[in-house]
Amino acid sequence: MADNDTRAERVTPATAGAAEERAARFPRPTPAEEFRMSPPPPLPPLGSFLTPGDGNRLRDLLAFALAVEAARPLAPNGIEGLRREADAALEGYAFRSLHNRVEEIRLAAVQDHLGRLRPPPGFMTLVAANLVALLLLAGGALLAWRHYGPALLGWIGA
Repeated sequence: MADNDTRAERVTPATAGAAEERAARFPRPTPAEEFRMSPPPPLPPLGSFLTPGDGNRLRDLLAFALAVEAARPLAPNGIEGLRREADAALEGYAFRSLHNRVEEIRLAAVQDHLGRLRPPPGFMTLVAANLVALLLLAGGALLAWRHYGPALLGWIGA
């Protein structure tokens, strides 16, 4: 069988003794030691993060969320530092969002511009325009023949 086949392994007294020996060398922590957590440091209340007015509410809420996520005591300039960090995160998000939507914005601008143009002429309009052009050419040739025809024939020698 293959070396990594688990069905080939059988528990024998020799392997059981090795496991006990390994357990004696590396004792497992008790569940109380393993899951002992220190209480999180006290955070200032949400009201201390909010500035007057609604202009910066999103930034202030993000700064509070960053403080909760960090779960550490705030430095002396902690709230202002978190506000600056929140501003930087929001500006980065806005830049990435705008950058990702540039193609959509360009497509919308092109569609808006094409919507303002009048439709191109149809097939019958182009045929009629060509007929008018041929009639104008024939009329110009007839006028030129009447005016320059006899002189042209004398110049050719006919």
